[in-house]
Amino acid sequence: MKKLLAGLLIILLVFQTACTQEISVKKGSPNYKGKGVTITDKGNYFDVALDFTKGLSHREIGKEFARGILSVVPDYETLVDSYIAENLFKSQYNETFWRVDDIKAQIDREYREEIEGMAEVFSGGDKNVRGDNKISKDEFFLFNLFLDVIRATQCSFVSVYGSQSATGKTITGRILDWYGGNKNQLPRIQAVITMKNSTGSICSIGYIGFMGIITGFNDRKIFAAVQESTSGAAYSSAGKRSYPLDLRHALENTANMEKTIEFMQDEKKQYAVNHLIVFSDPNESKVLENNFSGRGSGAGRLKRAVRTAESKLNKGVTWGIKDAVASVNSFILEGNTDNHTRTKYNTRRWKYIKEQFSGRESGFSLEDIKKIMTYTKGSPRALLDTRYLYTKATLSMTVFQPDTLSLEVYFFPRNTLKVPDKPTFEKISVFQ
Repeated sequence: MKKLLAGLLIILLVFQTACTQEISVKKGSPNYKGKGVTITDKGNYFDVALDFTKGLSHREIGKEFARGILSVVPDYETLVDSYIAENLFKSQYNETFWRVDDIKAQIDREYREEIEGMAEVFSGGDKNVRGDNKISKDEFFLFNLFLDVIRATQCSFVSVYGSQSATGKTITGRILDWYGGNKNQLPRIQAVITMKNSTGSICSIGYIGFMGIITGFNDRKIFAAVQESTSGAAYSSAGKRSYPLDLRHALENTANMEKTIEFMQDEKKQYAVNHLIVFSDPNESKVLENNFSGRGSGAGRLKRAVRTAESKLNKGVTWGIKDAVASVNSFILEGNTDNHTRTKYNTRRWKYIKEQFSGRESGFSLEDIKKIMTYTKGSPRALLDTRYLYTKATLSMTVFQPDTLSLEVYFFPRNTLKVPDKPTFEKISVFQ
């Protein structure tokens, strides 16, 4: 199934490119306000606030959130259901729910109740029908476990701090490359979601209805984002957990970056998909290479370890840049599985990032990081251009400064399939 999905991503991107550029967007209410839930349409993304301190249960918040979503995006069920159908061949559809059932059993009870509460509002009930424009309970769990059971993402990350930063503090850039759907399904539901609970607040840069963390941070100034890193190991979902939902738990409940990393690195937590998680706080950035099914070198050890700017790397891979870290979709720590050197999409992006630091004498500013992220020679026409970070598959780019909680995000336009030559970042206020 893994190889089929990798091929399917390319087919889908080709199909998307061949379609009419303009997209008809069905408009809903510009605002929704309910108990514990507010949603505001900001034009190219939705600003969402979920307040768990208002006395509602997680299931009740889920129901209220779903009612709000249907108010602002009336065709939400069609968008999500069609997106699932596009990413799964008919022969794969039923098999995927076995994976969902395996992982669902390990989801934190509160998160599971949120998803179940939302599913109760949607029209699909317990009946799974591929492409019926309804969301069933199983399909909504599938949407929330997309990275755990379907995957097919590519991402890049670059961060500076200390001597490499113009401010002396961390400046982090994160790019999400993903298939957005033949009708821009994901761009039409992209959102900045703030969740407030008794321990504090977290912010998710993702999609309405998706309750885990793809890119996010908390009010304790810890940033985290996920990246896939396949190793060729056989897929198994039995007894596995959801890493985007676990990352939400970590951001909600840990006091500092080291504790957040420890939570996600815990060998007792097993996941179905090998991955990277990039972390930043005001003073530093690190990369967790969470490889638990591929084999490392030497004695064949599994490798779930943290990479810093000073870490020793696998033979043939170099960095050598003080006060900066970067990642593409590969493991590069010494002794870890080498899924890097034979993969052009990884090696060429890695080379490009290193070149941006070559000969630099002054620290990088926020605008410098944006230039590294968005540079492309001409229009970004290639589907997965291996030369640069900004490609036709880029759905969002996030620039974040943990010290000041300064957030800027580029979101792919909702109403067109045409990739902007010059992406525009929006400044977003959080935790107000």
